[in-house]
Amino acid sequence: MNSIVLEYRLYKNELSFEPLYHYTSLGLDEVLARRECEFFVKDGMTYKQRSSALEGDQYFLIYVDRYTEGPMDKQETSEIKVEIRTLDDRFDNPLLEAYYVDRHLDALAMLGSQYLYVANKEYERDSAETDEDRGVYVIYVTPTGYTLEEST
Repeated sequence: MNSIVLEYRLYKNELSFEPLYHYTSLGLDEVLARRECEFFVKDGMTYKQRSSALEGDQYFLIYVDRYTEGPMDKQETSEIKVEIRTLDDRFDNPLLEAYYVDRHLDALAMLGSQYLYVANKEYERDSAETDEDRGVYVIYVTPTGYTLEEST
């Protein structure tokens, strides 16, 4: 069986791309979780996903544009963390909840959901990012105003 490869490429123009990051030790579940994210943070640079592709059966590509640059917040971790944050730049996207999951597949289940529930309140997914600097997936949400009724 061929090994899985993920490569991030910077879009330059319709015919030109620059390889940015190349991974050969990721599992398929992690590659798919990363592909579900519209944003990718590495070395203080935030990239916005333009598109993704599969060359052959194991060579995954994510094409990105530079989005913003900020200070690098590097944290080493071996745990898989998923943060749910309210999309509100005025308040630095407040953290609603943080989850530690056992597998990237569990993170993917959250990343791929249009609606998430925190403390019985419904939130709609706006976007998500793989923040490699902090070792976390971040899901940005907005409240829908709907509250789950607790069953008795």
